[in-house]
Amino acid sequence: MFVATIVKMPKLGTTMSEGIITKWLKNEGDLVEKGEAYVEIQTDKVNIEDEAETSGVIRKILAKEGDLVKVGKPIAIIASAHEDLKDIESLISEHVYDKDDLQVQVITKDLSLKQEEQVEWESLKIKASPAAKRVAREHNIDLSEVTPTGPNGRIVEQDVVSYINENRIKISPVAAKIAKEQHIDLNAIKKSPGERIMKEDILKDKDETREIAVKDTIPVTGMRKIIAEKMAYSKRVAPHIYLSLEVDMTETINLRQKLQAEIQEYYGTKLSYNDFFIKISAIALKQHPIINSTFTEEEIILKKNINIGLAIALDDGLIVPVIKDADKKGLGTISKETTALIQKARDKKLLPDDYQGGSFTITNLGMYDIEKFEAVINQPETAILAIGKIIKKPVIIDDEIVIRPMMNLTLSCDHRVIDGAVGAKFLQNIKRILEEPMKMLL
Repeated sequence: MFVATIVKMPKLGTTMSEGIITKWLKNEGDLVEKGEAYVEIQTDKVNIEDEAETSGVIRKILAKEGDLVKVGKPIAIIASAHEDLKDIESLISEHVYDKDDLQVQVITKDLSLKQEEQVEWESLKIKASPAAKRVAREHNIDLSEVTPTGPNGRIVEQDVVSYINENRIKISPVAAKIAKEQHIDLNAIKKSPGERIMKEDILKDKDETREIAVKDTIPVTGMRKIIAEKMAYSKRVAPHIYLSLEVDMTETINLRQKLQAEIQEYYGTKLSYNDFFIKISAIALKQHPIINSTFTEEEIILKKNINIGLAIALDDGLIVPVIKDADKKGLGTISKETTALIQKARDKKLLPDDYQGGSFTITNLGMYDIEKFEAVINQPETAILAIGKIIKKPVIIDDEIVIRPMMNLTLSCDHRVIDGAVGAKFLQNIKRILEEPMKMLL
């Protein structure tokens, strides 16, 4: 009796009900090891690589790239190289298996692999170092084509690098110069392995390749597509109003300096201004619950939990991880959680639970020297706070001109829920606490 594994769409978050197969990292017939990434799945705003729960061969891919698959539905079969899959495929087509049971036993005539089959199965296991696997994956290299030089027939990183160098595009100096000047894609020129691309090859395909270069495009997919849809939807359905004021950051800066060493010692993290904004926004939301709401055609829903989202810029878009129950947490805890979420966002390891359930969002572009900006509301929330750069400016205090570190805050409000006066009072409250941060203790 052999055991095959039906791989199903994983549930990567408590609210996840379906996911999109964005990319298969393994093809049918490829060997996959337990814990190795084999597929990339899109859930809401992020793409997550799922890791194999067992070792074996990808015998069958059941969901194509681009398919939307419900959680628990089969996407692939992992089995041994010689396992009979007829019974499994029958079970899948008839939907009679237990969706929570990933293991399906298949009875074959023989109860064990023949010796020669076992030897053949073992030969499929390619020995390679983790670094070699990483380089091979980055360059889409089939490790079975690489000659190993490591101990016991193991493929090492240099073997993969050598393979890439030996198989990279060969081109004459003149052809290379023309291709560079004309922005011609060398991959579009077909040559036999080992053959050089010559000047005549470049000139022959120059017109077509030049047109391709002129028409370079970036596909609107994945995170960028979702962001585009959500931002357009927010501006379409929510009438935005914008309220701005300046804040004297002197006392907040002083308090941050005083707390920095202790936060570092006890929480192992650096206290940032965003940590203050999260905590102070949470306090203000508690005093102005209408801001912590969601609008529907039938009712305005006042949320009990104060969950603050922090917009994080990534190479391919924005993601908003959420600090849950921020009003109940101290600066140290907020700082530690924020640091961890930012790192997970940059490593593309955020799970849906990390960025879902927000009730209010803050976005800070001060580090990019932006003094003031207006942000689009993160639906289904009803407000977002935009934070600018802290700049030393001359201000008048007690009829005297003094230099103070000033910062601009802009609150974007959904006018269906929040009137100007209500938003202004909320913003004033944040200003008061930032200018006298000891009020956080009240």
